[in-house]
Amino acid sequence: MSVRTGSNGQLRWRGAAVARVRSWSLNIEKNALETTPVGEFNRTYVSGLRGATGTADIMYDPEETSAVNLFNDVLNDSQEPLSSVEFVLDSGQSKELSGTAVLTNISTNVQVGAVTACSINFQVSGPVTGGF
Repeated sequence: MSVRTGSNGQLRWRGAAVARVRSWSLNIEKNALETTPVGEFNRTYVSGLRGATGTADIMYDPEETSAVNLFNDVLNDSQEPLSSVEFVLDSGQSKELSGTAVLTNISTNVQVGAVTACSINFQVSGPVTGGF
């Protein structure tokens, strides 16, 4: 039996692996559009638009270039609209989910004497490709 876990996973930003990702999630949703004709008493639906959002918790180290670049992407005044985000669910099985996303939020929690933990949120633009 094959089990998919995040223990072998990776978060990549602009082609570079972001070191020390503690956890991540990807939420894919698909709307249901109502197609009930006037005068009918039972609702009917068709499949609608699909969308995806995600989060990741990262242990921030200012010596790791990929993490610094990730955070500066939100702070930067650049007008570059999209950056590539990739998730590897299980590198041993070669199963990946990937897409293009915009960073929408970075939040940090700093404790005295502790490693800085940062949470990021992103909105996927376009399809999520790959498989489970």
